[in-house]
Amino acid sequence: MLRMSKRIRVISALALLNFSIATRAAFCEDSNNRLRQRIDRLEAGVRAEESIRAVKRLQNTYSHYLEFGLWTDLTDLFTEDAVGQFQNTVITGKISLRNYFMEQAGRTSPGLADNQLNSHLILQPILTLGADGKTAKGAWHEITLLGKFGTSASWLGGVYENEYALENGVWKISRLRFLQQYSGAYDEYGHKAPPKWDIPYHFEAAHVGVTIPQSALQSPVAPSSAPATVRIARIAQHVQQLNDETEVQNLQHSYGYYMDRKMWDDVADLFAEDGLFEVGQRGVYVGKTHIRRALEVFYGAPPLRNGELFDHINLATVVTIAPDGRSAGARTSQLSMLGLNGEYARWEEGTYENEFTKQNGAWKIKAVHYYPRMATDYDKGWARDAKPAPAANKDFPPDRPPTQAYESYPKIYYVAFHFANPVTGRPVQYPSGAVTRVQIVKQSASRTAPAAAGNLNPDAMVAKLEHRLDSAIGVDAVENLNSSYGYYIDESAWDEMADTFATTGSKEITGAGVYVGRDRIRKVLNLRGPRGGRTPDFFTIHQLTQPVIHISEDGNSAKARLRLFQCGGNSDGSSGSWIGGIYENTALKENGEWKFGVQDLHHIFNASYRNGWARFGAAAPPKAKVVIPPNQPITGRDMPGGGIQQGLGGAASPNRFATEFPPDRPIRSKQYAFPQIVEPAFHYKNPVTGRMPGELLP
Repeated sequence: MLRMSKRIRVISALALLNFSIATRAAFCEDSNNRLRQRIDRLEAGVRAEESIRAVKRLQNTYSHYLEFGLWTDLTDLFTEDAVGQFQNTVITGKISLRNYFMEQAGRTSPGLADNQLNSHLILQPILTLGADGKTAKGAWHEITLLGKFGTSASWLGGVYENEYALENGVWKISRLRFLQQYSGAYDEYGHKAPPKWDIPYHFEAAHVGVTIPQSALQSPVAPSSAPATVRIARIAQHVQQLNDETEVQNLQHSYGYYMDRKMWDDVADLFAEDGLFEVGQRGVYVGKTHIRRALEVFYGAPPLRNGELFDHINLATVVTIAPDGRSAGARTSQLSMLGLNGEYARWEEGTYENEFTKQNGAWKIKAVHYYPRMATDYDKGWARDAKPAPAANKDFPPDRPPTQAYESYPKIYYVAFHFANPVTGRPVQYPSGAVTRVQIVKQSASRTAPAAAGNLNPDAMVAKLEHRLDSAIGVDAVENLNSSYGYYIDESAWDEMADTFATTGSKEITGAGVYVGRDRIRKVLNLRGPRGGRTPDFFTIHQLTQPVIHISEDGNSAKARLRLFQCGGNSDGSSGSWIGGIYENTALKENGEWKFGVQDLHHIFNASYRNGWARFGAAAPPKAKVVIPPNQPITGRDMPGGGIQQGLGGAASPNRFATEFPPDRPIRSKQYAFPQIVEPAFHYKNPVTGRMPGELLP
């Protein structure tokens, strides 16, 4: 019996051991399955976010190609059977589209003619990936400057509602739909617009803070036999690239914001110690100290003078991260509104092809190369005035001569691209004529296979990558959210606008105050009524661009700085306005979707189209009848007035609903101070040195 009991105990112990081993094996298998599923989801998420970035790159590249008449490369961005819809014209097939673009520009050969301006500036994207991750839709604003020196100058603006398709792993434009909103000759009083637009927007207010649907984030990936650590390392490369793109774009756009306020110390801070600065034909300045001095010599000492406008609007930025992850390039269009009240006003438009370097984990500017495309006196416009590219300064000579010869409008010099055609992967095909040289940056997709993730805990690595990918996705989703505000206010779509706010969100109402809570926001917006936006005889275009977006550490909130570039007025073109400002908004993640938290607008200026920003307030023409010299025609610049004098909703006196429905608190920043200079606050410190701004928002 004792011997039998011992045998039973041994058998029981072996059974227990086998059970333990089997349980442990099952647990390990289950754990491995969970890890594999998380890696699969990560790969699907990376693929989806890279699709959003690829579509954005595709559309921004479209505008750069169109500006310089690069018809072959432009056509390559489309599918073979692409459809183009322009007002009442429908074009089918990429070759027919090429012919249409050339015809619209009055060209029968590659490139543009001397004396020709064909600037198509796009901004304010709202992108939505299709449920299967293989299609996408995108809304964009475009403002177009057209003309021929000595002959004509005109504006045209509208909205793109485009469709995109993934073909053989490459994104292309499958449907281009442009819906014109306004147009007009430069010398008129304002822009002309139809009584209504009927734009079929693809997005919904309740979900505009989402770029990627859950189905695309969970779409199946191809089975992989690679070890988990290798897959994780590969994903880490892609996620790092996405976050690097955001950091470089933030850096480029911050450069523009610091330029606006003549914050020369902050501008110089953005450069590497041996950084280069080259504008037009001024020559090359080397090192932060010389760059800081050159900025002050060229543009004047800080701060801005009373009545000075010095806005540098960045648009259509295309960032390319090099395979080594330590260098990058960025191409950006810039539209500048420059002047001094009572003295002068000027438009400038040009292209940046900048270089960046990553040092000790921080991105810095390696070189600024700015090529001014056009500069003109505000009163004359680009049909009658064209200023040459700036030459070297005798008071502070450059460290090196200009890198190359370059001439601006009315001459045609093609600004080369640092990146290949995003569809074909081939170098850009330039027309015959002068082309600048730029530093070429290869696409990051050419990276070699990464090494395994080593001894790091795979679960911990995956958790970190999930968080970082979520932040990258959040950047584009928050831009979607902010872009939607402009479209909804243009349409007086108050209920839709209210739906974009979090339950605890707050919104400024010009001339009244700040309203807190979605229900109160909805009520005050509807009290404001259609006079704040679109009517048959009045229109306004709220265009937002130049985002600097930061997602919080916990991933549940974000801060975003964007620029307001607004035009509008009477639909018959008898009166128009230019309005500029800075949004410093916050966003909250509510039920997995991004919603507005705080909306904070700092108005920089408000000027009539007729008189511009050099004839404001005391410097404006007198209201009495203007005496015109004999034989000189009266033009829009000679007559006083016009424009939206206090902006939407009014600012000179409280709105009626401020009494009927009092706000929860006053507006933070002073509104419509121009020509007085009031510095806007920043939500972030200098991205390179951490230098504090004059006012840092909480």
